[in-house]
Amino acid sequence: MSITLRQLEAFVAVCNEGSFSKAAQRIHISQSGLSILVRDLEQNLDSRLFDRSTRQVTLTDAGREFRAPAARLLADLSSAVGNVRGLATRQHGHVTVAAPPLLLARLLIPVAADFRRQYPDISVTLLDIPSEAILPRIASAEVDIGVGAFSDDDHDCVIEPLLEGPLVVLMPRDHPCAHKRTIKWEELATYPLVTQTPENKFRAFLDRTFMQLGLTPRIAIEVAQLATVISLVEADFGIALLPPYTALFPAGRKTVVRPVSAPVIPSQIVLAHDRFRSPSAASLAFMEVTRRAVTRWQARV
Repeated sequence: MSITLRQLEAFVAVCNEGSFSKAAQRIHISQSGLSILVRDLEQNLDSRLFDRSTRQVTLTDAGREFRAPAARLLADLSSAVGNVRGLATRQHGHVTVAAPPLLLARLLIPVAADFRRQYPDISVTLLDIPSEAILPRIASAEVDIGVGAFSDDDHDCVIEPLLEGPLVVLMPRDHPCAHKRTIKWEELATYPLVTQTPENKFRAFLDRTFMQLGLTPRIAIEVAQLATVISLVEADFGIALLPPYTALFPAGRKTVVRPVSAPVIPSQIVLAHDRFRSPSAASLAFMEVTRRAVTRWQARV
């Protein structure tokens, strides 16, 4: 016969109450039922745990030796059960989210701040990494949620559209086109363009688009990071084509943002998570907060 949880509960209750009758009341069992549990436990341990008399119940040497680990085992189990229930009810947990640096700064840091207010006991790790590194890290279980402009051509991820809109152009406030509501592609091709280096996926997307439209952009300067592109536009090095999510946030005092038209080329930002791992309660909560935040920001634009 193996030791049961109920036997441990009976033993610890007698230790704490110093009485079989009080212990039976505490764990909601008859006194005879409690006595059977303690007897079975003693048989399993091949040791007498209590010395009983008509006036008192005292622990034997074996009982004193067994009391602390038995109580600790019950406490650890209770804590583990509470932790699991806490995860299910989103009271605590952890989620790791990855996105390209500018997207993380513009979108996910405000989302994470909102998330922390709603779920203060769930910890969040934010990784600012290139788009091409996100899906492999989801596949290797290093990342729970990825946010970016990518498709799942080579990875087993669930892809959920989060934000879709036209590309936008960032330009200095005194640019000749700054007064226009939209900017045409053929106009863009006539002005110096600040862009990322050719190996960047967004830059490759722009190159394909210009080629399909039969246009040749005037590349003024190439840099690795999108944040640097924005700084160069602010310094009047040229204009820049940016993903649609940048339109959700106010431009700096030196720049304006306008949608690109004729034709409108849509670009999509997505949420991604592993297809073969059920999202944790913390991950589900973070995705919910992200969706609500994007909906609010879109309503204000």
